[in-house]
Amino acid sequence: MWIDITMPLHKNMPIWPGDTPFQYRLMATLEQDGANVGEITMSLHAGTHIDAPFHYDDFGKSIDALPIELFIGPVLIVEMLDVKQIQLEDVEKLTLDGVERLFFKTKQQYDLYRFDASFTTIHPEVVRFLAEKGVKVVGTDAPSVDAVDDVTLQAHHAFREEQLYIIENLYLKDIETGMYEFIGVPLAMQGGDASPIRAVVRKMK
Repeated sequence: MWIDITMPLHKNMPIWPGDTPFQYRLMATLEQDGANVGEITMSLHAGTHIDAPFHYDDFGKSIDALPIELFIGPVLIVEMLDVKQIQLEDVEKLTLDGVERLFFKTKQQYDLYRFDASFTTIHPEVVRFLAEKGVKVVGTDAPSVDAVDDVTLQAHHAFREEQLYIIENLYLKDIETGMYEFIGVPLAMQGGDASPIRAVVRKMK
């Protein structure tokens, strides 16, 4: 059974401070125009999304240039609960042989209406260690790998340097630790700095 691990998009959803909120409206209706036609406005970093390197590097790849196969395949989901920042010693004890995708579950509770700035971040040393182990994609249920007030974006730049890719705002509320099949591909948005995704997992036997 496939499990949806996507944060739902709705008008009252939590967004990064200052970002464009999500809004959906009908610009044409079945009654008046013969068909319902909707439009959305939103930050590309609202909800569950993939960061493209262009998000934090003017010369980085845009979202349409990322290899699709990175976002389809086995993923290891682990818990990192009750920590302010994931440190090197937290990941050194993980068994990562053959793991190319790693998701961090950092929350016990998920608030779909309020932005919580006290989320768990990732230390840059963790990124370098995971790259050495062969990990290519790192996901988190936090809205960012760096803190709200961290203007240096040290973790983001570590991801750029090590050529790892970031998925943020995963919804892992009912997910147990273990290996899963994963699908969560970005939109082919030319020049995009990020893309929302529909992320799903299925427990591997």
